[in-house]
Amino acid sequence: MKPSDFQKTVQCRFESCLKKVVRHVVKDYQKKLKRRQKEETLFCELPEIVVESLAVWDDYDTDYTIFNVCGSDIRICDDELAEALKHLSERNRENLLMYYFLEMSDTEIAKRQNISRSGVFQNRHNSL
Repeated sequence: MKPSDFQKTVQCRFESCLKKVVRHVVKDYQKKLKRRQKEETLFCELPEIVVESLAVWDDYDTDYTIFNVCGSDIRICDDELAEALKHLSERNRENLLMYYFLEMSDTEIAKRQNISRSGVFQNRHNSL
């Protein structure tokens, strides 16, 4: 059974309408991409300082060694430094950590360790 002329006409109109819709959808999509392109900046085009401010670094316990001094946890990321600190006596290790990481003066360290200020200096000097 052959389709009638009326059916062919309806089919042609329908196909024409579909083509128009698809063409408009494509045009709208292209316009949207152009608008987005004006507003967006590629990461490779951003200055280094901006990229650094957007970065998030994960922090794992295995990345550093923790020493507890005066109730504060001091994290040492350098493995060689951490090993060297482990080989020192507890007093000398605390002396170094309080001076360099907690930024305590020799007098403050001397009061905590119950030794003279010059003894603190000597211990630190010998430890280094």
